[in-house]
Amino acid sequence: MANTSLTPELSALAINLASAFAQCQKVVAAKARIGLFYQNQEATDLFRRVSEYGESLREKSMAGMHPSEEEIAKFDEMRRNVVANPLCSGFLEARQEIDELLATVNQYLCMAVEHGCAPTDEEVAAAMNRQMQACSCGGDHCSGDCGDCDHGDCHGEGHHCCHEGEEGHHCCHGHGDGECHCHEH
Repeated sequence: MANTSLTPELSALAINLASAFAQCQKVVAAKARIGLFYQNQEATDLFRRVSEYGESLREKSMAGMHPSEEEIAKFDEMRRNVVANPLCSGFLEARQEIDELLATVNQYLCMAVEHGCAPTDEEVAAAMNRQMQACSCGGDHCSGDCGDCDHGDCHGEGHHCCHEGEEGHHCCHGHGDGECHCHEH
């Protein structure tokens, strides 16, 4: 057994959960889509180029130099090419599916620790809904700076700025491993 702080009983349960998760059809299908993406050099190069360009725009913005309209237009075009590529979009969707599954499992665990008993499906759904609502209205769950978001648009499906204050916009939806297309992530 690995040297962890888990009791033998919790370790056995964690192993069973991990096994069930790994064998879940949603996870297997998502991993297959991710694998197809990584096997295609053209798709991975396209994704890498848009990620690198987005990062360069983010660094430029962080240094106080806002990207030009031409740079933003170039990034948006590159992003559209990624979204139009079935392997790239499949990769992004698959990662989001896995992230959502992990977030749901984590919500069950956190609520069990917090309340001292396993939550119901309805309690977990309500808690996750509250988190989404808190984020969409500028709550504590928001993350990221969207300095280049205009009029609440983070230039990507599922992305939007939910709060504008003295420090600018904060992008709240659609994050996941740098997937925000607001030039700040």
